[in-house]
Amino acid sequence: MYKLCKTEQSAARQRHLELGLLEMMQTVPYDQISITDLCNRLQIPRKAFYRYFTDKEGALYSLIDHTLMQFETFSHPSSAEKRTLVSDLEKFFLFWKSQKLLLDALSRSKISYLLIRRAIQQTVSDGSVYGRFMASDPETIQPRIIQFALWGMLSMVLQWHRDGFTESPKDLANLAARLLTQPLFSPGDLS
Repeated sequence: MYKLCKTEQSAARQRHLELGLLEMMQTVPYDQISITDLCNRLQIPRKAFYRYFTDKEGALYSLIDHTLMQFETFSHPSSAEKRTLVSDLEKFFLFWKSQKLLLDALSRSKISYLLIRRAIQQTVSDGSVYGRFMASDPETIQPRIIQFALWGMLSMVLQWHRDGFTESPKDLANLAARLLTQPLFSPGDLS
């Protein structure tokens, strides 16, 4: 795994290692990158890597988790901004389009599923989202609701990425809003 940094300097060094891994993943699949390769590329000793990560997977998880945390900052509305479901969803898609390098790297290495897994793990373990969005739902099903919504939204992002971002973020936001707020079937379709 990875260590939580206590100083800005150590956080910057950790981020440098994460971004070095991301850069390498642009041309080399993740499973073919060794810690030695990464350290040689960044011209740092191997022991520096182990100050921040227990293994290569820790560096990858840290990269993904920090990206997910960046979304929180990116999506935070200004006080004057009028929020709607569509505007929030459009920000979601805009953010992920801005993360093309990460999506490329995960796709090239055939590990895009880790993005969904980490997003669900972070959100479910955080728990603060429940009170904000699902206070009236039983606690036993709240994690399932999060899992369902994040799996669907991030699956849309990954397919959108595979398709070359052909639709606009606004178009995808409108589609996602429709899927989240309207029944999937008309009453006559189920008989």
